[in-house]
Amino acid sequence: MSSSAPSNTPTASGYAPFAQLIKMLLPSARSVALYDTRPELVWCSDGYARPDLRTLLDHHRPADAAARGSVETTNDGIPVFVSMLRGADSQPLGSLIVELGGGSSRSPPSMVVSMLRPVLDCLESQLGLERSTLAADRSAGLDLLLRADAHDVPETSALQELLNHCAKELRCVTGALIVPDKNLELSWSSDAVSAESRLLDRTQKHLLAWARLNNRPMVINRPGAGAAYKILSCPLHDPNGGVLGLVALFRPGAAEDFEPRDVRILEFVGRKAVAILDSEYDALTGLPNRLIFERRAQRLLDRAAAAVLYADIDELEAINEAFGLNAGDEVIQRVGALIQRAAGANALVSRLAGDRFVIALPEGTAAQGSELSAKILDAVGQLGYLNGTDAMQVSVSIGTAFAPAGERLQHVLAAAELACKRAKAEGGARSSTIDDLAGLTPAEARQAIAAADLRDALASNKFELDAQPIVRLGTRGALAGYELLVRLRNAAGELVSPARFLEACAQYGLLPALDRWVLCAAVETLRPHAQAMASAPLFFAVNVSAQSLQSRRYAAFALETLAAAGLPPRLFCFEIKEPAAVADLDAADALIRELTNAGAKVALDDFGSGLSSIAHLKQLPVSYLKIDGEFVRRIGTDRVAESIVSGIARAARMLGIATIAEHVETGPVAERLRELDVTLGQGFHFARPQSFAETVRATVALPAPVEAKTRA
Repeated sequence: MSSSAPSNTPTASGYAPFAQLIKMLLPSARSVALYDTRPELVWCSDGYARPDLRTLLDHHRPADAAARGSVETTNDGIPVFVSMLRGADSQPLGSLIVELGGGSSRSPPSMVVSMLRPVLDCLESQLGLERSTLAADRSAGLDLLLRADAHDVPETSALQELLNHCAKELRCVTGALIVPDKNLELSWSSDAVSAESRLLDRTQKHLLAWARLNNRPMVINRPGAGAAYKILSCPLHDPNGGVLGLVALFRPGAAEDFEPRDVRILEFVGRKAVAILDSEYDALTGLPNRLIFERRAQRLLDRAAAAVLYADIDELEAINEAFGLNAGDEVIQRVGALIQRAAGANALVSRLAGDRFVIALPEGTAAQGSELSAKILDAVGQLGYLNGTDAMQVSVSIGTAFAPAGERLQHVLAAAELACKRAKAEGGARSSTIDDLAGLTPAEARQAIAAADLRDALASNKFELDAQPIVRLGTRGALAGYELLVRLRNAAGELVSPARFLEACAQYGLLPALDRWVLCAAVETLRPHAQAMASAPLFFAVNVSAQSLQSRRYAAFALETLAAAGLPPRLFCFEIKEPAAVADLDAADALIRELTNAGAKVALDDFGSGLSSIAHLKQLPVSYLKIDGEFVRRIGTDRVAESIVSGIARAARMLGIATIAEHVETGPVAERLRELDVTLGQGFHFARPQSFAETVRATVALPAPVEAKTRA
């Protein structure tokens, strides 16, 4: 393998250095994205496509060529620099978007252009070279292969389709695409040489070793003695320039030689393959991601019945706590590989999230689903995690649901998840089956449908945030902060209150995902105003569910999210319900101390509902006690309720903790709360919830309020 061709065109990681240079020249720059002329995302430092940037480009009106760029604002209020990149002939080549932060957001466009001019010039030069190369090399067939996308392929993956088109376009008889870390080995052979597919097995290890050693394309046009094929291979690169795998093509020894044109085309195909890998496959297990699975599985159900299995690793948290998160990741990888092997080539397998997997058996029956469940249970049962002399058994719980043709996939998934929960409730390491969706109880059916809708809402961002003011009672309504309330926008476009979906969220373990969505949505809304908010005497309260509390990861996630957005933790108050905190005092204490040590506030919500936690208040260093609204509503008509509120207020004063009365709905109740020396109030008497985004815009525009001389 001594004959090789050097590469003069950029690799898949060829844009990463430009982003690094931009951040050197403009230290406050955040994400960097490059789009083509359609505009479709070519590369992004965030690693994923951001809809707000695409929307901005769809409505952007390019400045004249001399201006080189402008500072725009996304729909979320984030300032970005947009530069339309042009070739020497002034024809558009694409667009560069740089998210601005700190001082850069206030710099005039001319100054940003001045600092980034070397990058803009180099990018235009590189994109111009790519365009001229493709213009010379592209044919109708090549254009099709470069645009291959999962939306266009009904049966096979976009990667397989890309390989097939490429091998045919370049007149090859065999081709392969190999990514070892993702357990991905795709091949294509013409009918005439189908028996020669063994060639791939004989050569792929050598080709991969050569690619990793040399990190550039290889051409063999003069095969040695006994070799019947000419070979062209190109490495596939990760974002850091390392070798993920390779794509290789083979021609008969008597065929025409591979030429530089072929090398350039295969390099472009390699970059397209990496982009597909990033968008279709889970980074940890190499399995297709949830989006791709759902798309393909729904097509299967549209045509025929299928069995769907939902597998959840038992007690993975114990492995994480005993051996660390890396151990948990290794277990997830190994279980994913075992499930893939047990399911076989015809099944669709995906890692949904975390430690959960799903399998769809095309035209499978409930009996076949149960048979596969037993096979997976047996295979995983032989797997254990060993760390030195310490060992821990690994097991899974599996739920199976049978779906008739035409059934909605989300309903089947929810039913399979319900069956999995039954298996876990019975002790785990076993399976449970729902072979008739009509056999679910009405309550189970409602929850299954609700869970399906909720997963879809989380995936497609259908939740919205409202904000309700929290005011200072002692100063007759001076603003202290806001509680953020999540709403769901249903298919009819109506906003649905949490009371209608939180039960299903809890039943299906979706509360941690919802908690994180709320915090991330709040942070994204506040981030463009980070500087203005830094000195605002306000706080924004978000709820932390019992499920997030038990995970023991939420505090670290919250503080990392705030730090990445440049928002001080003191802006946020995290509300934990009293029963959840009392039920797991150790977890509550750890979360409260981690958050408060960083400067955030913590409130004990629904306080008084259990009347068991007064004794624990010295142990839990909270900032606020939020008095249960059921007692607040009955002040003035129920002496017992009023006594409870009065007792909580006195105990809080003794401990130096502020109190918040929720559900304050009338003037007399508000006045009585002032008399009882309750610190803060929240309810319809003061204001109804309104859009959080509108609230933030109005708050930023207002002058800073005078700080009241009352306890916060």
